[in-house]
Amino acid sequence: MTGREVRRRRAESRARGARAGAPGTNGHRPRRRRYRLVILLLLLAALVCTVVFFGKPIARLAANTYLSLKLGGAHVKGHEGERVQKALTRLSEDPDRSVNTLILGSDAGSSKGEGGYCRSDVMMLACIQERDRKAVVISIPRDTMVELPGHGTQKINAAHAFGGPAGAISAVKDLLGIDVHHYVSMQFNGFQKIVNALGGIPIHLSKPIDDPHAGYLPAGDLKLDGWQALVLVRSRNADNGDLDRIQSQHTLIKALMEKAQAMKSAWTANRLADIVASNCKLDYTGGELIDLALELRELKPEDVQFATVPGVDEYIKGVSYFVPDRSLIRRMAGQVESKNRISSALLEKMKNEGVSRAEILNAPDADAITVLSGTGSSNRAVATVAQELKLLGHGNVYQGQAMHPLASTTIYYRREGKANALGIIKAIPELEDADVSESVEVATHYNTPVVIVLGSRFKTPGILALYGRICAPAFDFENLGATVKSFKGGAR
Repeated sequence: MTGREVRRRRAESRARGARAGAPGTNGHRPRRRRYRLVILLLLLAALVCTVVFFGKPIARLAANTYLSLKLGGAHVKGHEGERVQKALTRLSEDPDRSVNTLILGSDAGSSKGEGGYCRSDVMMLACIQERDRKAVVISIPRDTMVELPGHGTQKINAAHAFGGPAGAISAVKDLLGIDVHHYVSMQFNGFQKIVNALGGIPIHLSKPIDDPHAGYLPAGDLKLDGWQALVLVRSRNADNGDLDRIQSQHTLIKALMEKAQAMKSAWTANRLADIVASNCKLDYTGGELIDLALELRELKPEDVQFATVPGVDEYIKGVSYFVPDRSLIRRMAGQVESKNRISSALLEKMKNEGVSRAEILNAPDADAITVLSGTGSSNRAVATVAQELKLLGHGNVYQGQAMHPLASTTIYYRREGKANALGIIKAIPELEDADVSESVEVATHYNTPVVIVLGSRFKTPGILALYGRICAPAFDFENLGATVKSFKGGAR
């Protein structure tokens, strides 16, 4: 056998050996590889199960640990920390009791008091009933007259300057008679970051704001960034000063809640908690802060009741104070503590003169209607037409007085509200002869896609005719077994 043949047979032998160990043959190597593949698949399955079943707890633990580390600088320590804990009330184990958090807003650039703290510019007590997901937010005017130990008669915003968070907590407890379990003290730059993190807040501004101390905002439909939102909540350059400002703050909070509702994600909650931890002084732990963010995300604006401490403005010894009504405050505190709700009757008695310059912005196609009196003779008709629209199923119906007198009844609409306007004319015969005009300017001014101005010649329908046509579909035999559309969404 020649050398060439030997090399050929050795090459063929190596080739047969290689084929014997290849996948799909009867060699031993593929079996080992199959074992490895099975083990790898089992490991991947275990990893997937871990992510599915334990991903959220692991992410929550990581977020909790991260926030706990960040909160190291947010907690007041030492003697001041002990004063804060002493001022706060231990949380009740009763699930029917609310969790009450004092929210303080201040400007780091303002002058500081003897304790090294600024006067608080915003004071609110948020009482949240976690189980039923409802809340009461009580605003305290910054000029509210109180007695501060060691400092005599003062405005309540001085409590923070003299005594820091502990001083503010004690002053609010003494004024309201309601326990305070937690506190959050936020500087204005933190508020701006929260608004920006939510992507801005849509607002309708009925009047421009031109405040040399706060800034300028034009009237109309706006999407406020953090700085613009700060102009709205800080400006006191209004007819009723601080009371108007508080009403604007309430409107902005509602708009913030609506925006957060539209952005329901764990990332958003954790992101907001991160911003709070980075820009506030507070007593919450990392886990409590995440829980709070998640709870606030579930709250709907209609489940939150807003109130302002009742009282009157007075000049006393040359100083302007807001003098609180202690009797009404005691009644309010009793209802909040027992029911976490303030009755409509008491709210009406507590009502101050404050008017919000801001409104939650209605979408261009929203089912929102404004009914206005074009002349004094049509004032009573406004309430009747508004009530009929509500009975027809329109949820957001507003009433008011037109800026200019108008003899003929006119319906203004923006393009997106045209179908709604025509449906209203069809449903209410008294509006059949109304002038109809597309006007983005009028709709934008009143923040509703449809605006109805009742002229001097408008005739109010009789009560029998009104309820007769509302209830007529219920007595139509063709409608038996069907939902009466009039009560389902209007006459669209």
